[in-house]
Amino acid sequence: MRTFFLLLAFPAALSARAQAAPHLFEPATKVRAAQDSLLQDSVRPGQVQVFESARIKALMGEYAAKKQPLMGYRVQIFLGDRATAETVRRNFLLQHPDLSAYLSYLAPNFRVRVGDLRDRVGAEFLREQLQAEYPGLYIVPDEIEPPRLPTAPK
Repeated sequence: MRTFFLLLAFPAALSARAQAAPHLFEPATKVRAAQDSLLQDSVRPGQVQVFESARIKALMGEYAAKKQPLMGYRVQIFLGDRATAETVRRNFLLQHPDLSAYLSYLAPNFRVRVGDLRDRVGAEFLREQLQAEYPGLYIVPDEIEPPRLPTAPK
């Protein structure tokens, strides 16, 4: 019987507490406005000093000086002699000026690889597009150039 009265009394006590504290149910905009006014009063202009170790500065300089390779994928479209590889690369760039093409040497052959793709899905898509023009092409993991940042209009 006692638990029954407790179960009835508990919701009644909560509703009485909610009516006694209406500020708990104020709209969020009023609360935010009050917080903003408090922040504006307490923020003052000042100076910030950064103390850093000479060792940290040297490590950051070394890190910036090193080339950081970015691993990705390229599509290899040719493997063979130098003259033919140069011709294939030149023709590819004429037909696809928006894609990059790279000529590299791996003894005794030259190879032509195209694209700077960060994931395998993009490489598969490019391979499908070039399949008709270059039969026998395949995807290879390689160090790629980072994507170019868009330039702001002048």
